Amino acid sequence: MKKKTMAWGCALLMGLTLTACGADASKFTGYIEDLDMQGAYSYYEDHIDSSKKKAELDQEISESMDGLYDKLVDQYIAGNLDSEKLSLFKQLASDAEFSETSGYSDFLQVLAYIDQSKQNYDTAMQYYDQKDYDSAIAYFGGVMQRDTVRYEEAQKAIETCRAEQSKQLVQDIQSQIQTKAFEEAHYKIEQLKNTDKEEADKLVTEYDAALKADADARLTSYFDAFDYEGAVGYLAQVTPLCYSSDLSDRQTQLADEFVVYVLKIADKDADAENYEGASAVVKQAMNALGQDNEKLSGAYDAYRSHLPVYLVDLDYMSCKNQVATHDTLEDNTGNMYHNALFMCYFYGNGKQYGEGSADYFINGKYATFSGTVAVPRGNANDSRSAYFEVYGDGKLLYTSPTMKNDSFPETFDIDISGVKVLKIYYPDSNGNAELATIYDGKLNPKEADKSSDSSEDNEE
Repeated sequence: MKKKTMAWGCALLMGLTLTACGADASKFTGYIEDLDMQGAYSYYEDHIDSSKKKAELDQEISESMDGLYDKLVDQYIAGNLDSEKLSLFKQLASDAEFSETSGYSDFLQVLAYIDQSKQNYDTAMQYYDQKDYDSAIAYFGGVMQRDTVRYEEAQKAIETCRAEQSKQLVQDIQSQIQTKAFEEAHYKIEQLKNTDKEEADKLVTEYDAALKADADARLTSYFDAFDYEGAVGYLAQVTPLCYSSDLSDRQTQLADEFVVYVLKIADKDADAENYEGASAVVKQAMNALGQDNEKLSGAYDAYRSHLPVYLVDLDYMSCKNQVATHDTLEDNTGNMYHNALFMCYFYGNGKQYGEGSADYFINGKYATFSGTVAVPRGNANDSRSAYFEVYGDGKLLYTSPTMKNDSFPETFDIDISGVKVLKIYYPDSNGNAELATIYDGKLNPKEADKSSDSSEDNEE
């Protein structure tokens, strides 16, 4: 009887010992997996009535937790692991001493990433609602793939944003093309290529056509103002904005294009027999171009061949003594002239008298030599007289009136057809050659020359 009692007592003691030591870590993690943090905490406290038992249980719990963190992350993402439960779990981690493990540290780091992912998604939605698609895409892109609740939605939202972006870009580009804001339109076309290349390529055709049409108009305005340098600068600025090679090709041909344009303008004047206007147009173009151009030079000479040539503008072939000229000179009756000359010999006292002459090589190109002989206003008190003679190839063609201070102006018109060398001769009459000044003396072209079409020489 005594032996049976002792055996039963030992069995009871062993049972009590197993119950005290028989804490199951899987039960603890079961509570955790079910997010019953309070149950896990109670279970843990009920089974750590000695430091030895605690150490053993902590070790088992730490080992069994490694397979549970991913599930907890999923619960956190789904919103089931709220802040209160998470706080209690962190307390358990500290008490059960698995808070120092790498698995737990990684778990907390992932939660931090998920928090940032949530924040990025919420911020992205705010920008999306404000139609700030650039910012929305940036923040949607910050939603991490591990964030399974929001990641797929974020990817769809990015596609929606890009579609809205493309739509807005297309509208902006079309508006900028209409307002000729080509630099801004070019920039946005490049943006559109990143989201909708097919639509961007369609707009490039429309954009280039508008840019080239505007370039035509602007270059024409530069040409009209004879601002060739401005045209060059403008074309250099807009050529990089053109997707086709049309404007770059025009850069290499701009001088020729300018010349052709100018000659068309000049030819209209020439057709109306306004050769003075035609030659002035070409001369202005020559100055604007700033370089020799055979077509412009040829056209200028052709137009000028229809015009009288003032004697003061010709270089003489030979000269005896002095050729005196005046750009502006008034005669004794108050008439003002702009092309005046006479020939004389100057003595030391400055008096204009003595023999003088000049020979001009005109090579039979002119029909008549015309002008006015008159007394300058400054010689009103001069008591002397003077006259001149005109020779053609050594033959006397004309002798002017003898002019005195009270003489009236006299016009002359001399036939010089076929004359190669024209001589103006002031005899030594001991007078003052200036009294017989030639005003507006000019060589007039042949009528046949006036009917010629100089523009034919300038056809491309």
